[in-house]
Amino acid sequence: MSTPSQKKRRSKGKDGAVAPVGLRLNRLGRASPREAAGKPVYLAVEHDDDQEVPAHSIVELGGGGGGEAHLVLHNVRGMSFATVESRYGPRIVGVGGKLFTTVYDPKTSMEIPGPFLVEPKLRPVLIPRGSKLYALSRTPSVVPGLDFLPWFVYLDLNYVLVAPHDARTMGWHHLPPPPIFPVRLNPLEYRDPPEVRVASYAVVGSHILLSVQQDKGTCAFDMDTNQWDMVDANNLPFIGKAVPLGGHLFIARSIANGGAAAVYDIRVFPLQPTSSGSHKTELSILNIPVVSKGIVPGQLFCSLGKGIFSSIDVRSAATPGPDAKLHKARIVHRTYSQVGGDDTEDNNYTVITKQHRQIYKLIDRTRKQNDHVKV
Repeated sequence: MSTPSQKKRRSKGKDGAVAPVGLRLNRLGRASPREAAGKPVYLAVEHDDDQEVPAHSIVELGGGGGGEAHLVLHNVRGMSFATVESRYGPRIVGVGGKLFTTVYDPKTSMEIPGPFLVEPKLRPVLIPRGSKLYALSRTPSVVPGLDFLPWFVYLDLNYVLVAPHDARTMGWHHLPPPPIFPVRLNPLEYRDPPEVRVASYAVVGSHILLSVQQDKGTCAFDMDTNQWDMVDANNLPFIGKAVPLGGHLFIARSIANGGAAAVYDIRVFPLQPTSSGSHKTELSILNIPVVSKGIVPGQLFCSLGKGIFSSIDVRSAATPGPDAKLHKARIVHRTYSQVGGDDTEDNNYTVITKQHRQIYKLIDRTRKQNDHVKV
């Protein structure tokens, strides 16, 4: 998610992360005044090499001119990153790979180690809500080791941070696992456990919606009561994360249309009475037609506020030659806005226009870039 626009300062404090020589972010083209004044988007880029640490850099998209990327010191390959609020301001939190948690201050570029996980998680799904960060195993395993129980945990950054740059070593709390995870297996299934992987999710109000790659339906987690409930016999109709546009509208990659961008009206109705007299959470999802000249989904969607979102596409290529060390990555950042048809109760469509496109060149003279995640 985006954080308030604040100019970063290079710091050489005891836990500060300093951008290395040769690693920089260059903007190709001019930024419009509106974009330069907007909120920045932070992108965590994983380096494509065999070194263990540092394995990630945090780069900033938005604002005028180029900028520097900052190495994340307390990290390993396979981490996920998310922006979380705290009493000391927003922090970028990295989780996973092994047992690590790292907390990065985008204002000062200071970084500190956070609480350790009980079991290692590989690229977990991270969902921030206020000062809380929920971490869900992306590929839950019933075998001790990577992505073993607990599959679902959370921490409260207001509890973890005892000072602006000082964190507790404990702080992760267990939560009940999703009912569509391999919670109950018979002895034969344990011998050949199913491969379960998170396929799609969304945050709607106080609920986390979740589907896996098998046809097991959709479940919802109520972050107020810490309870799961099955809400639909069908899987979510999109791929990956659905990004909020405002109100009940979300944008995501459509499964039916081969990954093309689509807009959905998603609503959760908690504890609706059933014919048996019990209460059940219900889900409503409508595909809203889009009037647009085309939306390039890229690899990531990012919400920039009500009715404004962006897509990010990272393209990495190595300079030819057996001994070449100069590797370049181009980051294409497109910004879109919703300009009409936002009241879906009166209009059966929504209008989206492209506002800006900016291309950045990320240069690291020692590495090339591999994976990436919006934070």
